[in-house]
Amino acid sequence: MDEGSPILGTRVGVDFSTKNEVKRQLAANIDADDQLRFNGDVDCKITVDFLLRSDAGSYEGLYHLFDNYHGTGANGMILDVGGNQYSGCFIDNFSLTVKPFEPVVGSASFSCYSPSTTALAGIDDSSVNDDLDTQNIIYGHDCTLTNAGSVVAANIIDNLTYNKTYSRTPVYTLGSQQATSHLVDGVEVEMNVQSTGLNQLIDFSGSKLTSIFGVALQDSSSIGVNYDGTDFDLIVNAGAHVVSEGYSMDGGGTLVTKATIKEVIL
Repeated sequence: MDEGSPILGTRVGVDFSTKNEVKRQLAANIDADDQLRFNGDVDCKITVDFLLRSDAGSYEGLYHLFDNYHGTGANGMILDVGGNQYSGCFIDNFSLTVKPFEPVVGSASFSCYSPSTTALAGIDDSSVNDDLDTQNIIYGHDCTLTNAGSVVAANIIDNLTYNKTYSRTPVYTLGSQQATSHLVDGVEVEMNVQSTGLNQLIDFSGSKLTSIFGVALQDSSSIGVNYDGTDFDLIVNAGAHVVSEGYSMDGGGTLVTKATIKEVIL
């Protein structure tokens, strides 16, 4: 990404689609040689699933998670997929899941406004990637939990998912087929927590948090994820709301509770 460290991807997908509509005219048959009208640039979506790694050894493969790197979704990035380069890539959303004794896994989606037009190009490289050092992979049991009692009844959380979504409007100008700028319309965070108890049941307006809540990410050596002096952690701030709750129990099992927290950034 941006010609820096590679994203530790476990899967990547690139999808192209056109903005088209059928050419239908009054009192005229469909022209077999001219059936569709194209009224916009091609849509290119890139999705990637990846592992989280600490920035030990100056690793730079997770900068797309930092708002201060891409201007809260307003600035484009360059993504290399194999031997194909995609520029003008803007992050749409990302999701991270933390479970005990498992690697923290993530997924991210990008919209690319200047995609590669060359044929598929691979990379012939049999060298060992030192970025896959397992000592630097972040596992759920190495992370630390902050203020869990503000949402659930105890610090017994076995699954936490953090989703961040960016909404934007591309701006097109005369004489340019591609968008010349992008307006960020909104940024929202949703966190889903699974535990064994609830702090309280919500009413019609939910429950407002009075302090931060979340997970600090770190590897087994307590090294986290950092860019330009800013740590990346899965945190919602005071003022966020618990907007949904639920609980269930299966025969022979334990009580399972779920809570959803929503924070509006922009």
